[in-house]
Amino acid sequence: MWITARKFVTTGLVALTIAGTALATASQAEAHNNFGRGLAAGIAGAVIGGALIAGVSHAPAYAAVPYGPPPMRYGPPPVAAYYPSCHVVWHQDYWGDMYRTRVCE
Repeated sequence: MWITARKFVTTGLVALTIAGTALATASQAEAHNNFGRGLAAGIAGAVIGGALIAGVSHAPAYAAVPYGPPPMRYGPPPVAAYYPSCHVVWHQDYWGDMYRTRVCE
């Protein structure tokens, strides 16, 4: 019984696919200058899609603000790590050839 139903459904889908392909195929290519219509349709689709997506969200649109002052921290402030400041400079050797060297302060 199930095999017959599967064959029937598969045959129906194949027939619909072939019929849809035959109907959807254009007889000839026609190019028209419809830039304005396409632009308007794209903007309208973006606005409607954005409104639908924004309507789905249930989160509040504002950020929650904590109440009261920030907590007090006792003790010395944290010590920043020491990173030397380095840069590249050009030097000249005894024969007049230039070379680059790194200088750190």
